Amino acid sequence: MICPHCQQNLLYKERPDRTCSKCHRRFALDPRTNSLGLSDLRIHRLMAKLTDGGRLKITLDQLGAAAVRKKQKSSSGGIAAAVGCTVIGVPAGVGLLVIGSATSGDEGLLSFFGVVFLIFVVIGVISSLRSGGRGRGDTLLSAFRTALLTDWKPLYGALPRGVVDDSAHRGVHHPGRARVALLCPDRAVLAFLSANDIPERYGIALAAESRQLPGVLPVLVLHDASADGCGLVVRTREELPGRRVVDAGLPPRAVMNVKGAPTARVARPAPDLIAWLGGGGTLTKAELDWLAKGWTVPLTAVRPAKLVDAVTRTAHRVATMVEADPARRGAEAVGFLTWPPGGGAGR
Repeated sequence: MICPHCQQNLLYKERPDRTCSKCHRRFALDPRTNSLGLSDLRIHRLMAKLTDGGRLKITLDQLGAAAVRKKQKSSSGGIAAAVGCTVIGVPAGVGLLVIGSATSGDEGLLSFFGVVFLIFVVIGVISSLRSGGRGRGDTLLSAFRTALLTDWKPLYGALPRGVVDDSAHRGVHHPGRARVALLCPDRAVLAFLSANDIPERYGIALAAESRQLPGVLPVLVLHDASADGCGLVVRTREELPGRRVVDAGLPPRAVMNVKGAPTARVARPAPDLIAWLGGGGTLTKAELDWLAKGWTVPLTAVRPAKLVDAVTRTAHRVATMVEADPARRGAEAVGFLTWPPGGGAGR
C-alpha cells in the first residue's frame, strides 16, 4: 500500500502496527487487516469525489455507501453461487442415489455417497446465500462506521474533513420561512441536507415522519428505490388527504436497468404489498417485478451533488407552481430524482 503521509509504497512487513517504516508516522486503515480492504488514501479519494472537491459536506453513511460498494457487489455473488450449486449439485446427487439403489454390493455405496453429496450441496447453498444474502449491506456499513469512529477519528482527532456524523440528527429541521416540506425516513439524507444549509437556503422544512410535517405546505416525499420507499408515497397521501404530496423519487425505473447502479437485495416484500403498489397505477409491471424480488437502491448511494440538485430543483418547481396556481396538481405523480447516465455513485 501507499503511505498516506510520505507516498512511499510499503510492503506489509514495512508497515507494522499501521506505522510507516519510512516516515515513522501512523495511518488509520490498512487494507490488509481491515475487513473492507480500505486505506487512508482511498478514503481521501472518495472524499474528493463525493464532496464535489470540498464544496459539499457528506454524512458517514454516504461515505460508507461508496466505500463498501465493491465489497457489497462481490458478496452478492453468493446468490449466483447458490443457484449454481442447486442446478448442478442436486441432479448429480439424485443421480447417484438412483444408480446406487438399482445396484447391489460395493456399487450400493453410490447411495451413501449420493446422500453425502446432497448434504454438502445443501450446506453450500446455505453458506452462499448467507455470504451474499439479505442484510449484508447493513453489516458492511456498520463495519465501515466502526473503522472510521474507532480507528480514524482517534488517530487524526476528527472524521475526514467534510464528513458529519449523522447519528445524532433528530430527523427534523424547520427553517424560519419554509415554502415546501420534505419527508424522508433516511436520517442520514436529512442530516446531509441540513449540513449543507439546504433548508435555510431554499425554504425546505425537513421531517423523518409525517407527524413532524409543518402546516399545510406541499410535501415532497424522498425515498429509496424499494417497495417500502414507493409505499411511503401512497401512505403519505392517505395520511394527508387534500394535501399536495409529490413523489420526488427515487423511482425504480431510474435505476433498475442502469449498469453500475448500486443495487442491493433485502427481504422479499409481501405479495400483498406489491399488489397494493400495483393498484396505485404509478408503477409499471417491470418495476413491480423488480421490487418483488427484493431489489433496492438506497438514497445514500446517490451522488451527493445529484441529490442536492434534484431536491432543490423539485422544491423550487413545486413551490413556484403552488404560489402561481394553488389549484394546479399536475406534478403530483412526477418523480424528479433519476440516476445519472453511466451509473455509479460518487462520479
